[in-house]
This record gives sequence, structure tokens and C-alpha cells, in this order.
Amino acid sequence: MDLQISTDSVFSPEETASKVLGILRDTDRTEAVAAGDKKYGIITVRDLLGIEQPENTKIETIWRQVGTVSPDTSVLEAVNHLIKNNVTAIPVISKNEVALLSQNDISTALREVSEMGSIKAKDIMKTPVIAADKETPIAHARSIMLEKGISHIPILNAQKLVGIITGEDIVNTFITTSTKVTRGNRQGEKVARFPGQVSGVMEKNPLKVTPDASVHDVVKLLDKMEEKYCLVVDEEEILHGIITHRELLNIIYSLMPEPELPVYIVGLDNEDFVERSVVEEKIRRTVTRSMKMQEITEVSVKVKSQRSGGERTRYTITARALGPSTSFNVENEDWGLMETFDGLIDALDVTLRRAKKEPQKGARRGRRIPNPHLKP
Repeated sequence: MDLQISTDSVFSPEETASKVLGILRDTDRTEAVAAGDKKYGIITVRDLLGIEQPENTKIETIWRQVGTVSPDTSVLEAVNHLIKNNVTAIPVISKNEVALLSQNDISTALREVSEMGSIKAKDIMKTPVIAADKETPIAHARSIMLEKGISHIPILNAQKLVGIITGEDIVNTFITTSTKVTRGNRQGEKVARFPGQVSGVMEKNPLKVTPDASVHDVVKLLDKMEEKYCLVVDEEEILHGIITHRELLNIIYSLMPEPELPVYIVGLDNEDFVERSVVEEKIRRTVTRSMKMQEITEVSVKVKSQRSGGERTRYTITARALGPSTSFNVENEDWGLMETFDGLIDALDVTLRRAKKEPQKGARRGRRIPNPHLKP
């Protein structure tokens, strides 16, 4: 892994969030490593955004244990780990050192990739963007960040960009490193913990690029200005999208080959290797089409044959598509190997398409109440 990796900001899980916040401010970073008892995790500014008493909050109550990589891990593997675990950094472990690799470290290296000059900002930007107006309460902007898992909310006035509020802005303004409570509740004073409107703390000159700016220029600009985002706007200051280091990371992720669905077939003779290859590919295509409805991790197939006079052979073929929490079984019987396989694949396709996707645990349905302070 030929990247610049941070070796500072390593904490014990017993230390307080207050100490982490102070170090992150001093080093101008947004992530830190926690290490203890052979366990490793990360703490981010977004994690700190969710606490109100940093002096009384231990790291072990907010850190995320996300696994580790080694200095020899490839960039593609590291990117895959970050995206699959939806984190912005990961601990790098060697014999005598614990370091931190962030998505910022990886995406900054893209400035050396000449191909980035042919990709436009509009091709990779995140859109639509959750935005707010100047009168939005800071407390509500904070809630949106925590709920949506975002750290940047552009501020609009009459549909035009006038600023941006970030998780760092809120943390650095309201969560202190030396007191036990947030501002607004000191010495018994009973006021809102996050008072005021976003116009009071927003950055009024956010980093901007045009939709046709090259990704190469975006990376250079982020590196030069030491920023973690840029907003994509047109000449009339109309917001089109946002680019963070995660969007840049997705470029690298898109280069990774798609993992091939395992298909195991037993019962075929060795001389049937051509038929095996054709059938495996047909099954993969069929299952892949249904992956939006059902997550399938592997397919196993059993072939049984019974010769019945002359040269004709009758086959019974069963298939089992296995997912994380369920499985689907189909069977077909017919004359001829490929004819039986074709019928089996059709039956598998129908079964997977008809099956309803299982809801995630904890998911709830309800009426969504629109927020008057947020722009679509």
C-alpha cells in the first residue's frame, strides 16, 4: 500500500471523547484510532456529533470496531473494506505500530492518475443533495446529519447556494473539550443545547466547482484547500450536487471486478465440461437478475440421470439457491440434459422473482412528515 498513512491520533478505549475532540482539532483530522486489548476501532467527528457530554463519555461507548488492514494490503482491498463497512477510515496494523488510513488519504492519491482528467464532476457527484435554508435550526441540521449519516448540508436562499454547514462546524462550536456539557446548559442555565439558526455558523464561502470540471482538478483543489468536500454549482449558483472523498473513492471501487457467484454442480460426467460451463453462466445470469429482490450467496445443483431405452436419457435436476437467511429449492425432470437444465433455470427464475424480499430487522413503516426547513 503505497500511500501516506497517519501515525498519530491513537487512543485507549478508556479515554474520553473530550480528549479525542481536542486532538482532532489540533491535528485538523476527522478520524482517530482506538486500540486496546487486541481490539481496534475508529472514532470520527460524526460520532462526536451524537454526544452531548464528551468529558463523561468514554471512547469504548462510541467507537466502531471495523477490522484492520496491514501495510501490505492493496489499495483496492482497502477501498473495498471502507465501502463495504460504510466507514471513512480503517486502522493499519504492523508489528510495532498502529496507524490510520482514511478515505481522504486514498482519494488524494488520485491526483497522480492522469485518467481522472477525462471524468467530469457531474459524472461522479452525489445528487440530489439534502439542503436547508438559512433559517433552519442548528439542532435540526444536527438531527438530519445523524439520521442520514451525512456530514455536509448546503445552505440555499431562493434556490441559490449561500453557504454550507458541516458536522465539524457544529462539533467545534457547541461541543467543548473542557466542560462536561454542551453550550447552552452551563451553570444551571436552561436553554437549547444547540441554539440558533444555521446562518450563524455556516461557512459562507464553500468550495465550489462547475459540473464540467475534471475530477483531476477536483482532487487537486481539495488537496490544496485541505477540504473534504466541494459543491457542484452552475454559473447561476444553482446547486447540482456534492463531491466528497467518498464519491472519489467510488471511482476506485468501480474498477474492482465483480465477484463471481459460486455455482456448484454435482452429477455431471467429466466429458460434459462444455455443458457445465454453459449452465453455470445461465444460472449466474438468472440469479443476478433477481439480486435486487433476494440476496443469493451460492447455488448448488444436483444431476441424476436414468437411461430408458435407446439413446435417450431422462434427467432429474434439483437446484438450491442459498441466501444469508433463506433458501429456494426447485426441481425439473425431462428428457435430454440441456432441455432439463433450461426448464430448471426457468423455474428458478420464476421462484426468485415471486419471492418477497425479507424486511430488515428493525425496519418500520410509517408516514413521512415533510420538514419545512429542508429543500428537496
